[in-house]
Amino acid sequence: SDAAQVSASAEATLSVLKSLKTSELEKMEQSHVTKAIEMLDAIAQSDNLENQREHFVILNENIIPLAMNVEKAEPVLYVQKCPMANNNKGAVWLSTEKNIRNPYYGEQMMTCGSVIDSVQ
Repeated sequence: SDAAQVSASAEATLSVLKSLKTSELEKMEQSHVTKAIEMLDAIAQSDNLENQREHFVILNENIIPLAMNVEKAEPVLYVQKCPMANNNKGAVWLSTEKNIRNPYYGEQMMTCGSVIDSVQ
């Protein structure tokens, strides 16, 4: 629940994604990477936590399909979902922990959600 920390984390992740050689990816994967970079940039530039969370929904909609194509993920990644996020439409995220730590509601509802899939 710290917008400044969210911005810093987005910046770090952004630099990693920008360093990827996307020319070796299929068009769909390239599209996901491009959209993820766009969302990370928006998150990094924002100082409003609610705005960051809105972009985080779209970021995860693009990152999770990429992660699902990874073979032998180390560590195991858990796809988690909060049914109340995104105006009760639900929203997903990746975690290295099986225990729920909800990024959409943070301290308000830290354990709201469930594991719906994993990348191993």
